[in-house]
Amino acid sequence: METKIKDITGTEITVTDLKEAVRQCRECLASPYLMPSGHTVGENHAYMLRQLLTLQRRKREHDRQQP
Repeated sequence: METKIKDITGTEITVTDLKEAVRQCRECLASPYLMPSGHTVGENHAYMLRQLLTLQRRKREHDRQQP
């Protein structure tokens, strides 16, 4: 499944492995490093994680409805 999300700066990111993307975002949530935008890497990953979890939930709901 390939889909797109946006990071905290609005840059579009292609997600090819939803489960792995969720794992990576969770791993980086506590990162205090600043991005050029002024946000921390952790804030950026939290922003993206919310989108990924929504996609994951929708996928599960869709899969449940399939025969």
